[in-house]
Amino acid sequence: MKLQKLVAALTITAQVGLAAPLVAAEFELSYSTTYSPTHPYGMADEEWIARIRDQTDGRVNITPFWGGALINSREGVDELEAGVADIAFISPIYASSGYDLSRLTPQFFYGYDDALEVLEVYRALWEEYPQFAQELSGVKVLAYNVGTPMHLMLRDKPFEQVSDLRGLRIRSAIDYIAALAHFGAEGVTMPMTDTYPSLQRGVLDGVIAPYEALRSLSFAEVISYYSELPHSRGAYPSRAINRRAWDRLPADIQQVFDDNIDWWTRTTYEYSQASEEAGRTYGEEMGVTFNAVAPEVIEEYSAAFEAGARETAQGLDARGLPGTEIFEKVRAALAE
Repeated sequence: MKLQKLVAALTITAQVGLAAPLVAAEFELSYSTTYSPTHPYGMADEEWIARIRDQTDGRVNITPFWGGALINSREGVDELEAGVADIAFISPIYASSGYDLSRLTPQFFYGYDDALEVLEVYRALWEEYPQFAQELSGVKVLAYNVGTPMHLMLRDKPFEQVSDLRGLRIRSAIDYIAALAHFGAEGVTMPMTDTYPSLQRGVLDGVIAPYEALRSLSFAEVISYYSELPHSRGAYPSRAINRRAWDRLPADIQQVFDDNIDWWTRTTYEYSQASEEAGRTYGEEMGVTFNAVAPEVIEEYSAAFEAGARETAQGLDARGLPGTEIFEKVRAALAE
């Protein structure tokens, strides 16, 4: 019997590929992400997995599946809710439909230049408005993402005037689409992990992304210009656990997960920040041309965000959601 148990434990260790204990964990969970373990998000994930194992005294073992092996970005919430994985990186901001508050309210944060302030305001909204959690009722959120301002990467020529946007097809978060359209560009909401081949083939002319993406997503290989046109970034739920898997965990284990929401969120942010400088350096080494954008051009571009954001808020109102109320609170927080 002892020999059988030892063989079983060794089998689990070999399958997981981690330095797992020779005693099987009480709870075996899977984690799926579209990113790699070398991406800043993946590095935070690996630390979190080890942290959960340690803080539960080995009772919880989480097996990661990298590179979209189980769940993709666009339908991640639906697939997680269906039980394709127990825990996953989710991107409701890229969903084709649904998750309206998670998907649409990030665009209300235009003009913010402090990512941690964005996160603080966004988390307060989650506490105040239960509708955020209700639209993700099939999952339980375990972490949030927020990022530094992004800029404009282009294949063929730099951005210098708003007229340079006309006719371009640019991968964009949904919160930037209205402003791009105002100046004659088409914003395309595809996952970041699908953007490289689209840039490579010329399906896209550019992408709005941070410095770190030049290296972590290899965009420096397929773009030539990095124009420093700031795009503020909102926050969104980024990791979650299937609700049924959550309900199977005892209260003390659930508490460990809850206690690490802030840690996972902050660690993801810190890894992302550290990678920004490395991304710019890598871009320079790859021959990417960086150019500053004149302040008056930035001001002209930024003014285009308000009308689109207000229209989005009114659309949320029409669906019975507190869109304008949330919009006003986000803008008021910036003015304070």
